[in-house]
Amino acid sequence: HPVPRGVGRGHMAAADDGNSDREKFHRADGGAYDPSYGDKIKIFEDWLVAHGSKFPKLTMQKYDDEVRGVHASEEIAPEEIIVEVPLSCLITVEMGKATDVGAAVLAANIELDAPKHVFLMLFMLVDRKREDSHFKPYYDILPETLSNMPIFWNSEELALLEGSYLLTQIEERNIAIETDYSAICGIYPDFANISTLEEFKWARMCVCSRNFGITVDNIRTSAMVPYADMLNHYRPRETKWTFDQSLRSFTITSIMHISTGAQVYDSYGQKCNHRFLLNYGFSIENNRESDGFCPNEVPFRFTLDPADPIYEQKMKFWGMDGIRTKMVRVCVSDNDNFGFALACLRIMMATPEEFSLVTKHKFSVREIRYPISLRNERAAMAHWRSMIDAMLAAYPRTLAEDRQLLAGETLKPFSNDRHAIIQISGEK
Repeated sequence: HPVPRGVGRGHMAAADDGNSDREKFHRADGGAYDPSYGDKIKIFEDWLVAHGSKFPKLTMQKYDDEVRGVHASEEIAPEEIIVEVPLSCLITVEMGKATDVGAAVLAANIELDAPKHVFLMLFMLVDRKREDSHFKPYYDILPETLSNMPIFWNSEELALLEGSYLLTQIEERNIAIETDYSAICGIYPDFANISTLEEFKWARMCVCSRNFGITVDNIRTSAMVPYADMLNHYRPRETKWTFDQSLRSFTITSIMHISTGAQVYDSYGQKCNHRFLLNYGFSIENNRESDGFCPNEVPFRFTLDPADPIYEQKMKFWGMDGIRTKMVRVCVSDNDNFGFALACLRIMMATPEEFSLVTKHKFSVREIRYPISLRNERAAMAHWRSMIDAMLAAYPRTLAEDRQLLAGETLKPFSNDRHAIIQISGEK
């Protein structure tokens, strides 16, 4: 499923779902290429090459204001290094720590929502104000707006997510960014003159969607990697990346043959659509792995009933792992989260006799890996079904109506409206 990180790390996923998305982005011309984009791209590519970067068989293309990609200009063989970007062209966490505001943040030891991201942001926000910045050609090709990111959606777009827990996550992300901004301004007041809150939000989502976790000189860090962050998403992966100590460069290597004109993809990993949408600004219509597994998840909040005659005993056992409210993200899979959800339900529905039996040899809810009794398992399943029915009832549309929208022509390809409906239908 290809998707573009063209706005983020390239930022679009081409969906392998029978529509024309993948076909469009595999065309040699990449779709509606914007010639006016060429000047900035040439300056950017010349800057990279002048400092030792190599990408001889690749060319960047822009399809519209917030969608771009990288295509092969020649045949690419398997196990061929196709991108090489030296350390001198990378922005790392350590560079952010070395700024005046970064040093102040370190000295104050304030709690931040995403510390590594924040230090990358601080460097970029300070450095891009300098006309003579080494990274100016890179900053100039970054998207000016990130309207595809849900934290920037308008009320009409957010309304399409009605019934989804993603709305809470979007609100929490906005609050976390605002809290970080206020905290930094509090210990370094001049930061308000360096960056507005809106610029801080823009930087947060740029970094969130584009950074790579790498190891340099045995130090685990995160980095912004110009050019490498232009590759769009596709699963299963067609390339692999690393920081090569011997080359002192970030490299991308092909793992399969790539034809001339084809788009060259990175993989952002196996993720639930809510993570793709929240962090990268897209969702995938057929989000399945090659083995058929679908990583889409739905969060369930499991709580005990205060009216339960053994509520106090259950609550004591319930909190043995230190987590009193159990929020569990569940996908259709025999994994730890699915097992934990079943364990919670079994305790919630246990009679005094069943509870006494199961807690004799178990010390936390998570340890209940098997049914307690046939009666209990039936009750657990019935209760979970009632929770699911209540969640489905909270959506303004049915799954059938969502599918009808996706199959029609009212939702533009790659639009926020379409990605919202894909997310909602995936939850259902």
